[in-house]
Amino acid sequence: MKHNDRRKQKSEIRARLKEIRAAIPAESRQNHNENITRRLLNLEEIASAGTIFIYISYASEVDTYALIEHFLKEGKILAVPKIINSGHMIATLFTHWEDLKPGQLGILTPASNDPYDGEIDIAITPGLGFTQEGYRLGYGRGYYDQWFAGHKTTKKIALAYEAQVINEIPVGDNDIPVNMIVTEKRIIKTQLS
Repeated sequence: MKHNDRRKQKSEIRARLKEIRAAIPAESRQNHNENITRRLLNLEEIASAGTIFIYISYASEVDTYALIEHFLKEGKILAVPKIINSGHMIATLFTHWEDLKPGQLGILTPASNDPYDGEIDIAITPGLGFTQEGYRLGYGRGYYDQWFAGHKTTKKIALAYEAQVINEIPVGDNDIPVNMIVTEKRIIKTQLS
C-alpha cells in the first residue's frame, strides 16, 4: 500500500475509533476502567517491574490515575511521557501529582524537561485502536513508535476498551507492535509476548 493511501486509511480509522471510544457511556467506562486496572495489576510482569513508563490519561482514554496511585504507593519508579518543543516525546520522572501542569497537548505532565534515561521494565501505552497481533493506531504523530524505537523496554503493554480492538490496521515500517493488550474482557498476548 502506498504511503499516502495508508495515511488516508489510518485517518479514517482514527476518526471512527475516536467516535466509538467517546460513545462508551460513563457508567460502562468506569466499570471497564476498574476491570482493566484489576487485570493489569494481576500480571506477573507488573508485580516484578521496578520501573514503569505510563501515560497520564486524557479525555476518553483508558483511565490510568488509579494505576499511577497504586504504583506510587508500591514505590515503583514512574516515568511519564512529555512532548517537548522539538516535537518529540521524552520520558520524565513522576513522583507527585502536584508537580504536574498541562503540556503542549493539554495533557498533564511534569514541569521538568529532563529525560529519564534509566532502564524501563514496562511501558504502558494508550492508543485509538489495536489489532490482536499488537499493532497500535495512535493519534498520528508517531511519538510512541519513535520512543519505542530509541528505548529498550522489557514489555510494551497497551490499555484499551474491547471496542478498540479491530481486525486490521494499515501497518508501515515504523509501526512497532506491543507485547500485550489489556481490555475489560481479556488479556491479549501478541506474537511478541
